[in-house]
Amino acid sequence: MPSDLELLARLLLAAVLGGAIGAERELADQPAGLRTHMLLTIGACLFTLVSAYGFGGSTDPSRLAAQIVTGIGFLGGGAILRHGLNIRGMTTAASIWATTSLGVTVGVGRYLLAAGATVLVLATLFGLRALRDWLHRWSSSREEFTLVTGVSFDVQRVVELARREDISVRGLDQERGDGGGRVTLVARLPARYPAERLVEALTRLDGVREVEWER
Repeated sequence: MPSDLELLARLLLAAVLGGAIGAERELADQPAGLRTHMLLTIGACLFTLVSAYGFGGSTDPSRLAAQIVTGIGFLGGGAILRHGLNIRGMTTAASIWATTSLGVTVGVGRYLLAAGATVLVLATLFGLRALRDWLHRWSSSREEFTLVTGVSFDVQRVVELARREDISVRGLDQERGDGGGRVTLVARLPARYPAERLVEALTRLDGVREVEWER
């Protein structure tokens, strides 16, 4: 059985690996960031260590690992949020799931495998984001815009603007209140069409006070 110092070192390594992924999520301004991912790897690693070494040699650590995989799905589901007409948080939910597996991997002593998996996860989050942005520049992209409007704003103006700009409207929702209204537009922009151009055009519409765009 490993010494307590080695087990503590495993917990520390799990925290470092989880923190590396959590830092990326923190920089991306996601709801589950640095502390969440570190706690995930520490907790998963500690559960694995206790299962493997805390109850004697007759226990089966794989049983607890299976429960961790099942239970973490609930936490990952909490990171998936509805934002206007879009669903956000899928990548963060996937990173939570992957980060937990790193804690289990460190807990069973597969350090090189855990480190390599961390590099692959970070390469996916960082590198593929750049690739995604490059692909968006050369293909049509789906964007969401929120318009803060006056009470009497006619949403048909947005439809007419989209038609003039050759933009496909995928979703259009209007909410009215006493002091004004909000219009959520989900649009498919043509290839190499800058979203800033649509923001500027929407801002010029009569009755639009402000336009918010999720980058």
